[in-house]
Amino acid sequence: MKIALTTFCGLLVFMSSFGQIPTEVTTELQKKIVQDIEKEISVLKQQLEKEKVNPVEIEFTLDTFSVERFMDKWVEIDYSDLGMRDAGYEGAKLYDSLLNKYYKKLMAVLKGDDKKMLIQAQKAWLVFRDNEIKLIETISKDDYAGGGTMQQLTEASQYVALIKSRAVAIFNDFARATQNY
Repeated sequence: MKIALTTFCGLLVFMSSFGQIPTEVTTELQKKIVQDIEKEISVLKQQLEKEKVNPVEIEFTLDTFSVERFMDKWVEIDYSDLGMRDAGYEGAKLYDSLLNKYYKKLMAVLKGDDKKMLIQAQKAWLVFRDNEIKLIETISKDDYAGGGTMQQLTEASQYVALIKSRAVAIFNDFARATQNY
């Protein structure tokens, strides 16, 4: 018992020497993160405007910066395995929102049957996404990759990368369709 207590106290001292102990990211902390990011976005926006970056590019840059900073700040607060996993899944939700935002913008630009092409492409991508997620989950099982929390982190990382890549692709299509690239 004494050894366990000594080990635990040593671990606390070790953790505190590198900063705080991981803290669960609550709704209140998420709001604080968003407020902090909004300040950073204001500065970045001014910088991009000063550099005369295209307004469409500025919007997407700020959108993606916001998601990336949200995940970074989440992990700064809760750097436990579960915290990092949760940050990834929250980031995926935010990228999914961006995907939908730019999908709607692209849809508004396209004409006639071209809209049907986008709808077909998106439906096919959704099938691909769902199957890719099943594959990622399968490979993460004990039988293949050994399971465990490391596999949960890998799953979250791959999931956010999957959604992010589609959001970027849809934005690039929108930028090309509006000749803003």
